Amino acid sequence: MPRILIIDDDEDIIETVGALLKYQGYEIEFATTTESGIEAIKDNPPDLVLLDIMFPDKKTKGFDAASEIKELNDDLPLFVFTAINREYAFDFSKDDIKADEFINKPVKLDRLVELIKRYI
Repeated sequence: MPRILIIDDDEDIIETVGALLKYQGYEIEFATTTESGIEAIKDNPPDLVLLDIMFPDKKTKGFDAASEIKELNDDLPLFVFTAINREYAFDFSKDDIKADEFINKPVKLDRLVELIKRYI
């Protein structure tokens, strides 16, 4: 069963997205900080990572985490998701961050599942 690691401080996202992906047949793990997520990747790499960009201690902490994750394993599919384009007037895309896919919140779950199936 493919494993997906969700790194997000928003428990609603973890529960909602996690439940949907479990229903789709994926094993779900989660981390609420980028540090614990990166440690989980080092200890037992998942098949795919879903990473939030904004964290309470630093609004763009996910950018740094994405770079670190790709340095650890460039072949590990990494999706980033955030409301940052909606909440702030930042204009960035997956070309600006080391990620395979870029997903705006609120997450369209059917689109997320479709993208995951392309990678694992």
